[in-house]
Amino acid sequence: MKKLSKVSIIVILMFSAFSLSFTKEVSAGIADEKFLGNIISHYVPSDFGVYWDQVTPENSTKWGSVESTRDNMNWTNADTSYNFAKSNGYPFKFHTLVWGSQEPSWVSGLSTFEQRAELLEWIQASAQRYGDAEYIDVVNEPLHAPPSYKNAIGGDGATGWDWVIWSFEQARQAFPNAELHLNDYGIISDPNAAAQYVEIVNLLNERGLIDGIGIQSHHFNMNNVSVTTMNQVLDMLAATGVPIYVSELDMSGDDQTQLARYQEKFPVLWEHPAVKGVTLWGYKEGETWAQDTHLITSSGEERPALQWLKQYFSSSGETGAYANFESGLDGWSGTNLNAGPWSTDAWSSKDLRSLQGDINMSSGDQHYLSKKGHFSFAGNELRATVKGASWGNYGNGLGVKLFVKHGENYDWKASDWQTIRAGGEINLSLNLSGVHKSDIREYGVQFIDGSNSSGVTAVYVDNVYLSN
Repeated sequence: MKKLSKVSIIVILMFSAFSLSFTKEVSAGIADEKFLGNIISHYVPSDFGVYWDQVTPENSTKWGSVESTRDNMNWTNADTSYNFAKSNGYPFKFHTLVWGSQEPSWVSGLSTFEQRAELLEWIQASAQRYGDAEYIDVVNEPLHAPPSYKNAIGGDGATGWDWVIWSFEQARQAFPNAELHLNDYGIISDPNAAAQYVEIVNLLNERGLIDGIGIQSHHFNMNNVSVTTMNQVLDMLAATGVPIYVSELDMSGDDQTQLARYQEKFPVLWEHPAVKGVTLWGYKEGETWAQDTHLITSSGEERPALQWLKQYFSSSGETGAYANFESGLDGWSGTNLNAGPWSTDAWSSKDLRSLQGDINMSSGDQHYLSKKGHFSFAGNELRATVKGASWGNYGNGLGVKLFVKHGENYDWKASDWQTIRAGGEINLSLNLSGVHKSDIREYGVQFIDGSNSSGVTAVYVDNVYLSN
């Protein structure tokens, strides 16, 4: 399967503004960085470094691609990816050592003794050539595509996954300085599959053999999955204590459908504290493995989803809490609304658009515009601008609060109660002292209808950001 390479985005640093590309920000003393990567096939696209700063070979480091003929290794395309990564300082992931779907056709006919010997030869040859790779996908798709030689390397055994454990043991010896990853699909959209995946992760983690959990996140799992399920799965995986890597991300659809999917779901992945990197699986039309997953057309035009990704990374001084709603909802939703929410040009405090929700006012009722998930805040204060429309009966005024829910118990902290009347606008701020900033579960604006209020009005939120 294919991947897009990535741009390292530093979680605590401010992202610099740029017009045409993502850029990698490097600063002394900042160690906590994520990458946004992509795949390379048989050639390096000239604009690869404009968008991405991590490299995964699409097919060229799979055993079946390198040694389709026994004892005849072809490293040409693998070298292309590797040399490009190293010459540009991009992390390189070797994908993959053990996988049933693209193993050499001649392996299945060997004796178990020969299968084991040939696999060891393959692992050792890979390590000799790419020993300083940053990441290794040791076993790919254990839940879906075990290799024909599984029994030659331990089979199910006492643990049910002895062959996976053996593979990681050999990889640890061969690649002592690399992070070792497990990788599979069908995880992000299925808590039951995630639970089975966690069983394997725990077996490896108990033995000190695993450094990263790979979740492929292809279009057939991502297009229709709910944000709630995504967060549930990410939290399940994070509970193992092993970092998560989104390893093969793509979402399909026409321009507007793909855009909406990226706007809703990409922030859930990127902003989860346990996710340490995201690799997309291709980006050029005609060169992706699945239809309508590309981000750049054959004529070189950026699709709206890519334009939004650029804006997402360039607009904010902090990751984890920023929205200006210029390109959509930015992952926000509403509770107890009469209609919406949606991105609107009816009002904005900055740039051209804001988030609008219509509410039906009744004394004491509460309404919310918020973003739910699992986030890490770097700033000390959350800020936003809020406005009420000029229509509707506000009675004694519409109460507004900026709030966060944090920790596993969803502890609540909110700003002081402020009141706006018809057409009113106010800047809200919330001091985050005492908040588990690495474990934010929801943040947004609460609206409380005043006494004697009635009728429908619209409320707006804009320019949500973190400040020190």
